[in-house]
Amino acid sequence: MKKQTSKRGFTLMELMVYIAILSIVVLIAGQAFTDSTRFRIRTQNMLKATQVAENVGTLFKSDVAQMGAKTSKEHNTSATSDSFYVEAIHDVYMDPDNLDDTKKDSSSYVITHDAGGTGLDRLTMNRMRYKETGEFASIEKVEWFVEGTTLKRSCETIRGDELPDECPNDEPLVVDIADNIQKFVVTPATPSVSTDMAQILPSTEETIQSFRFVPRYGEEDLNFLTVTPPEGDVAVALNGFASNYDYTNQEPLLTQKHANQVFVAEANNNMGAWKDLCIKVDLEPNVEYEISFEMPMSEDASRMFCPGRDHMAVGFRFAEDGTKPAELDDFLFYPPTLEGAAEGKRSMRFTVTEKLENVCMAFTFASYSPVAASGKLTFKNVSLRKNESAIYQFNDSESIDVMDKKNVKAIRLVLVVNQKGETGVDSLVIPVPSNGPRD
Repeated sequence: MKKQTSKRGFTLMELMVYIAILSIVVLIAGQAFTDSTRFRIRTQNMLKATQVAENVGTLFKSDVAQMGAKTSKEHNTSATSDSFYVEAIHDVYMDPDNLDDTKKDSSSYVITHDAGGTGLDRLTMNRMRYKETGEFASIEKVEWFVEGTTLKRSCETIRGDELPDECPNDEPLVVDIADNIQKFVVTPATPSVSTDMAQILPSTEETIQSFRFVPRYGEEDLNFLTVTPPEGDVAVALNGFASNYDYTNQEPLLTQKHANQVFVAEANNNMGAWKDLCIKVDLEPNVEYEISFEMPMSEDASRMFCPGRDHMAVGFRFAEDGTKPAELDDFLFYPPTLEGAAEGKRSMRFTVTEKLENVCMAFTFASYSPVAASGKLTFKNVSLRKNESAIYQFNDSESIDVMDKKNVKAIRLVLVVNQKGETGVDSLVIPVPSNGPRD
């Protein structure tokens, strides 16, 4: 007898449970797919916004790094050497001729902040454009600014040869750089050296340029020499140098060490020893200093100076005993041999790692050539200055005095770009070494 099998289907309750479970699975899978799609879109928008911000930052950096560029080497076929073009320098500065000295602006930029506090600044700058040969082409005025939410760049040639398709001279050429800009904030670095603290010698007052040379003699084979005028001026001459040359045998006395040394002092008629009259300064560690002076060429025996044999140097000595600081060597130089040559300008920059207290600037001379010692040397505009540090500090709330804008050596940009709700941020610091009149 054949056994009968039982056939049984889903009950209504089981079917409802199955449908409920399937609905939950579909809902979770659908939500996961939706979240994945949203994340992918957000990621794409974020990457695009970041890429736009970085691309804009690259363009901005290449532009601003040339801010204040002002000199170019020009080939001169009629002269024995190339020359530097300086006629257009005046046009690189913002307002150097203001009748109010406190408002003279020898920088090459202006930053305008939006009055509504929206974080959308405007940067205006001047700079020199060069030909492929490196010679002067033009002076350009470049602006970066935001209209609505669109970042724009304009360029106008204010002197020289225009680039009609890039930088015309009749009106600025404006180009859209990027859309959906949320923030465009430009901040100058706080000058580490302000105008009233930059110059140390011959005085901390910028208007005082006169100085005096006080001879040191009668010790360590140091001989007296003549200083004209003895009370000092903006230019001081030296003559009557000691000689280390044997005229009988026509050879230098290499074992002899007769020398001359003078110290920088205030221009006056005060009497006393060099250590009492010299201007004493403290040199701080990790600060860049610059010694500078001019030496107009003399048509006399000083042109017979022999580098490597004769000695001219500038440095520092402790006022207490006249010894040279161990960590700071003297800087060698030589007299000019060509007419002009920027008045024989000499510049030396240095830093110290340890503080040097109570030191005086000294010039030292030793002659081993047959006639160089009989010459006359003139020094003008002798100075010691603090220079800008390469460590930049930014203070958004601190405004920079117009007289100190020329000391700004870096610009910071903070840029925020929006791309469909996602933001890309780029923050960069751009050195601008050519800003200001001294570079």
